[in-house]
Amino acid sequence: MDVRALNREAWNRLVDACDRWTVPANAQEIARARLGQWAIQLTSTRPVPRSWLPAELTGVSILCLASGGGQQGPILAAAGATVTVFDNSPKQLGQDRMVAEREGLDICTIEGDMADLSMFDDEAFDLIFHPCSNCFVTDVRPVWREAYRVLRQRGVLLAGFVNPIRYVFDEQLEEQG
Repeated sequence: MDVRALNREAWNRLVDACDRWTVPANAQEIARARLGQWAIQLTSTRPVPRSWLPAELTGVSILCLASGGGQQGPILAAAGATVTVFDNSPKQLGQDRMVAEREGLDICTIEGDMADLSMFDDEAFDLIFHPCSNCFVTDVRPVWREAYRVLRQRGVLLAGFVNPIRYVFDEQLEEQG
């Protein structure tokens, strides 16, 4: 089974279905980010504490790893960061490009496998923002090796995780009561 292809197609379908992780930031969110009033999420429950990121993002090189969808990358770019969004889904990356074009943001988007960051130099990024995406690979060790390689010394890796117990429950049944 080609897990990467399976996940690419699943996320492309989620974009078509307007899943919450595929709905891009709106113009008001981008305007607030330009004023320094922004929030981003690694998990579904709460925003990342601002103290986890540099106080000033201007000039900070950020890799949004497996983080397409037009949400975090554009907000970080509007806040002043130099942003590269790397994702497996062309449609998720399309959401980032759409927001970048609409808002005049400079965002680099690259399609690829999160376990292979060979297109990047060693120590290329100050920060890696990696939402709950590790569950979409068969072996997370190559992802961590590559993240370590492309992260600058004293850089920051922010990663979200999903507790596997979540998949025991049927969300649709729960929503129906």
